[in-house]
Amino acid sequence: MNRWRYIEDDKQNGAWNMAVDEALLRSCESDPSFVPTLRLYGWNHPTLSIGYSQPLEAEIDLLRCREKNVGWVRRPTGGRALLHLEELTYSMVGPVTHPLFSGGLKATFSVISQALLRGLRELHIADAHINKEKQYGTTRRERSPACFASLNHCEITVHGRKLVGSAQRRTQQAFLQHGSVLITTDHDLFHSLLLHRHSGVVTGSLEKLKASTTTLNEITGHPIAFQTVRDAFRTGMTTHFDGMWETAELTHAERSLADHLLEHHRATAEMAR
Repeated sequence: MNRWRYIEDDKQNGAWNMAVDEALLRSCESDPSFVPTLRLYGWNHPTLSIGYSQPLEAEIDLLRCREKNVGWVRRPTGGRALLHLEELTYSMVGPVTHPLFSGGLKATFSVISQALLRGLRELHIADAHINKEKQYGTTRRERSPACFASLNHCEITVHGRKLVGSAQRRTQQAFLQHGSVLITTDHDLFHSLLLHRHSGVVTGSLEKLKASTTTLNEITGHPIAFQTVRDAFRTGMTTHFDGMWETAELTHAERSLADHLLEHHRATAEMAR
């Protein structure tokens, strides 16, 4: 029987959120007995996260971030910028040798997306689908810095609009996949924090972002509490990944590593106080 671990966190600051995800990845790399771990959490302050290799000063308006009291943090995964407001964030960490996750990046995306669909069904959202291929709708040169402006492999849409954005990092021993389930968002604020390299992109980029994105509140027609969404995804995802689940905290070693990584993230991230 497969063994799994579930970690439930409340809303935390961006630097700590990324430090914990990275600590779990590193722990999985070094510990052969690491149990695949699902973590569900939120964000306690508006924060912009950027991809591991995303050019910061070329694509993010840091002055505007300060003016709007929005922090920023760099993710250990790739992809493009995300504004974290009211959302549920999931992370899944496990060994790449695990039978469910040994098929490579795309196969792992697909497996986890199926579990995410199960979580959405707990919220009575039946029209969600898994995207089959990348859809940018523009040239690479003119691509938006925003994650939700395009669709990646196996991301989840409702009526063609992106609801869940995800990113994955794989090493020789382990993988980390995390992603955002939007409860609500602020497109105008998000768009104002981005820098566009080509003037022609700016004109329609806000409209495209709004047209290509949806949220749980918009789909259901009423506000949904963070705790309700977290409970639904816990039920759905732990049901999908059959086996013996243990609810646990970070181990002492994982917390110590996260504390160490937190200093690195604080040194590179502008966290609003």
